[in-house]
Amino acid sequence: MLPAGIFRCPDCGAPLAALGPCGSCGFSVSEAAGIPLLVRDRAAIDRTIEAAKLADRAAWYEAPQDAQWTGPYRHHLRKRRAYVDGVIARFAAGAPEQRRALDIGCGDGTHLPWLRTHAGEVFASDYNITRLMRARRFEEARCVFMADVTNYPTNDDLFDVIFFNHVLEHIADDLTALREVRRILKPGGLLILGVPNEAEWFWQLAYRLEPRFRRTSDHVQFYTAESIEAKCRDAGFMLRETKHIGYGPPHWTLDALVRRFKTVDDALEAIGTRLFPRQASSLYLALGKAPS
Repeated sequence: MLPAGIFRCPDCGAPLAALGPCGSCGFSVSEAAGIPLLVRDRAAIDRTIEAAKLADRAAWYEAPQDAQWTGPYRHHLRKRRAYVDGVIARFAAGAPEQRRALDIGCGDGTHLPWLRTHAGEVFASDYNITRLMRARRFEEARCVFMADVTNYPTNDDLFDVIFFNHVLEHIADDLTALREVRRILKPGGLLILGVPNEAEWFWQLAYRLEPRFRRTSDHVQFYTAESIEAKCRDAGFMLRETKHIGYGPPHWTLDALVRRFKTVDDALEAIGTRLFPRQASSLYLALGKAPS
């Protein structure tokens, strides 16, 4: 069984209460290792991932994500999380135990225990079965499932808080993805969108100085604050706040080398915020659902 009132058929959009054939169109929804596969074309997803692996981007799909919390950007990641804690406290409606939250592109699920502190019920999705099998170890999630964010398999107006963290830059049809996220966000709900700020000249310079990082990256979108804000407005969101966060030298190897030290990361944050405010490595947007 699937949780009642949550899911819809990825083929026809009819309400979906259980695995197996859809009662409206007959499309069959299966599972793998207890994970509902709520996508229209699983084979196409698998082909996309395999092609990326063959193109020297296997790490994006296979490398364990737990290591990032002890890696060179651990201090930056903690700054991100502290900021998002504040955004939820300021903008999310209702008491935490009354909220339903969703982590889109949950990866290995490392955010789920933290997100559960802000919501009574947490759902999580990704399209990579390797990562979903890691994410399902976290008991904080009510349901971990496979989904395509451009054809999302849940009902309308469902989630109070959606965490969409450094995922959109991997999606070719990012506008469709944002429109789907708007559809499933409750009126009055909060979308927290995180994306790299890679269209700014600092990080474009970093790619020019070390082009191998561009070849092995899985990013297909490159944003500035202005471009992602405009895209979100086009998708039907209203902007509550944009935050620039994370500063370092525009050289990927040097950046990772120096930011592993908290004192350096803190100093770069203070200097960058004052002198180069637009050149942060990450952007976070707090968004609401604009009236139709």
